[in-house]
Amino acid sequence: MALRPYRESRVVDIPGERLFDLVADVERYPEFLPLMARAKIVDRATNAYETEQTLALGLLGHSFRTRTELERPHAIRVNSADPAFSRFEILWSFAPTPEGHCRVDFSLDYEIRWFWLKPLGEMLLSPMAQTMVEAFVARARKLGLADAS
Repeated sequence: MALRPYRESRVVDIPGERLFDLVADVERYPEFLPLMARAKIVDRATNAYETEQTLALGLLGHSFRTRTELERPHAIRVNSADPAFSRFEILWSFAPTPEGHCRVDFSLDYEIRWFWLKPLGEMLLSPMAQTMVEAFVARARKLGLADAS
């Protein structure tokens, strides 16, 4: 059974380029994303990189590799060819608003291939998706990147 993709769209008081930079800085994710235990870039190109990531909940965890494509400052696409997934795609888009804020659109679409990994994936990925945008907004505010309006 495939899960429905998670989608979120909202306007935030953070300039799009600043939010783009936070999302693109994957190696900092373990500092503020609760289920992200590790994220390390293992290969880098001009507008893309490959990352080894580990999601963990207590003693349960799963490591996998992703490829991130950057279209600065408009979009970030993350895919994984990890054999555990039938599909895995994260899409971020950032669009300026007339007020100088940013409309951020986020989606996570995945399907776990391995039966034994499905419960762990659902415990890790679904809750993470539902808090992802807010985690980045909170991080931006903590770093003083939000607009002062």
